Amino acid sequence: MKKIFTFITLLVSFSLVAQNGKIIDRQEYDWKKDITITNIVFKDGKLQEKFQYLNGVTIEKITYESDGLKVKGYLVQPKNKENHPCIIYNRGGNKEFGKLSTKKAVFILAKVASWGYVVAASQYRGNDGGEGKEEFGGKDVNDVLNLIPLFDNLKTTDTTKMGIYGWSRGGMMTYLALTKTNKFKAAIVGGGLSDLRLWIRTRKDTIESVYYKNIPNYTENKSKSINDRSAISQVENISKTTPILMVHGTADWRVVPEMALDLSKEFIANKIPHRLVLFEGGNHGLTEFRVEVDVLVKQWFDNYLKKDKKLPDLNPHGR
Repeated sequence: MKKIFTFITLLVSFSLVAQNGKIIDRQEYDWKKDITITNIVFKDGKLQEKFQYLNGVTIEKITYESDGLKVKGYLVQPKNKENHPCIIYNRGGNKEFGKLSTKKAVFILAKVASWGYVVAASQYRGNDGGEGKEEFGGKDVNDVLNLIPLFDNLKTTDTTKMGIYGWSRGGMMTYLALTKTNKFKAAIVGGGLSDLRLWIRTRKDTIESVYYKNIPNYTENKSKSINDRSAISQVENISKTTPILMVHGTADWRVVPEMALDLSKEFIANKIPHRLVLFEGGNHGLTEFRVEVDVLVKQWFDNYLKKDKKLPDLNPHGR
């Protein structure tokens, strides 16, 4: 009887794991019926040239399974039925602050998808009506990783070519994902949070309250909680086969540029392939450099996901 019970328990556990990434619900979002979007993208009754990409993609709000939880997110795909490389986009903020919106889906996710990529993004557990509880880089990192099997269930994806892209707190999630898998062939981090201790010291607006509100048992385990979420504390665990593009503004007060500089130094010491681009006077979102950032992002993903660019030689060489 005990053996039968154990077998059933294992079967149920396997079934739960096997459901990770399963899309439970999907609803297409029609941006043409959203006046907040059309007021921006149309001029004199015509879709502006810089927004023509919207005609070539479909945007869906999705609910998918992650660790047995129903988590909210977005899925954006090119309309043509070819097989496309895949990109996971990681949002910033925490809880409802900074969550993905239809505007972000239209102006960020859809733009990346228009370059010929299937893009999936998570709100992380507990947010936007999803089940579970936000952990600010804890178990919710699984909500990112569980988008990998989601791609496997789609018919228009090439899952041998996957990238990951995060901004701010999403940069933290990107780095943490790279400590757990080497499946990504390219990564991009913008204004990335990589040192939670430095964040406390450089943010005088009681930023530590974010930790208290989101990180389980933070008060009892401050040091471990911070180390577990800081890329600077676990560089040796980050994938050495995933080239990382880091972009940061020198006038960023939300996440100071020293985080990118310090992490780059550690990446060099540990031979992790990366490129750091600092934008002089750039703010946290690099809003003054959107066109330049888009060019860099597209080129990075195209090089490593479409053109199979080889990893650089990080050993001392040359004359």
